[in-house]
Amino acid sequence: KRDILTRVQFQEGTLPVTYLGLPLITKRLSHVDCSYLIDRLMARANSWVCRFLSFAGRLQLIATLASMHVFWCSVFLLPMKVVKECNCILRNFLWGGQARNKVRWSEVCKPEKVGGLGVKDLRIWNKAWCLTHLVKHSNFWCLPCRGSLSWSWRQILHLRPVAKDHLVYQCGRGDKFSLWYDPWLHGESVHALYGHRVIYDAGFRSSALVNEVISEGRWQWPQNSSQLIEIQGRVQDITISASSDCIYWEAPGQSFSTHKAWNDIRVPSSVVPWHSLVWHPKLIPKHSFCLWLAIRGAHRTKDKLSARGSSLSAECVFNCGEEETLVHIFFICPFSHSV
Repeated sequence: KRDILTRVQFQEGTLPVTYLGLPLITKRLSHVDCSYLIDRLMARANSWVCRFLSFAGRLQLIATLASMHVFWCSVFLLPMKVVKECNCILRNFLWGGQARNKVRWSEVCKPEKVGGLGVKDLRIWNKAWCLTHLVKHSNFWCLPCRGSLSWSWRQILHLRPVAKDHLVYQCGRGDKFSLWYDPWLHGESVHALYGHRVIYDAGFRSSALVNEVISEGRWQWPQNSSQLIEIQGRVQDITISASSDCIYWEAPGQSFSTHKAWNDIRVPSSVVPWHSLVWHPKLIPKHSFCLWLAIRGAHRTKDKLSARGSSLSAECVFNCGEEETLVHIFFICPFSHSV
């Protein structure tokens, strides 16, 4: 080693090192390893805090802030502590660093149709991104979750049950799917159903594709074991075609994307009837955000501030003699009517 270093005039380094902005590590991804991501996110958010931005303006910029972690999410499942800290930065930026947030962050991260602001929850988005970009590789299904694999890969492989619940594997001519490990057999893989013994009995390689058991447009499995005979019977209702194998999301014909994966693996919520009123395309974003806060009951009127001890009086700020509530400000106050 010393001779090589002397000849090439290189300096010997030690892990972890940074490559293409990502840490190269041999151990579990830690909060310290992600400090570069957090520092960049914090620096960008702080550079905008001093500007006079409305809540709607901050909401638009959150999309830019959230995109900074996408490259990391394509490689790692970020530790929960890092996700919480990133969410904290985004939350404080949206509400201006206020001690009391107007609306819970879990509600903000819901789609607009179910009463949220459409901000992506980083944890779910991280899982959705990994599923979308790694599920097409056969290694995603055949690698074991133990052994010499890195911590990052093991965490990603734990997403396989989530992926299997939503993916539809449609066989064509068998040119892409792994014969043993891809879940093309009615939502399951042959290896998961019959174990490693069936690979030995069939006499095929572990890297074999489905087209190795297709001959002249018909299924032709070896018949030298009871399990192989059973498989031959189970595949008869799987149509063989001249098209290539395809993977769909939820139903045949539906291509899958990160957005679809995020929307399906998040906790479902019912659609609110007022979303089209608030997020109408012709409305001004600032007004839409104000209306959204009003419907959520999040405006800090004097009755709420008085209950918290932040205001001595709950009387309307426009001196009409009534208690300042959300309904009063928008519908009853004489000053509001005159505007």
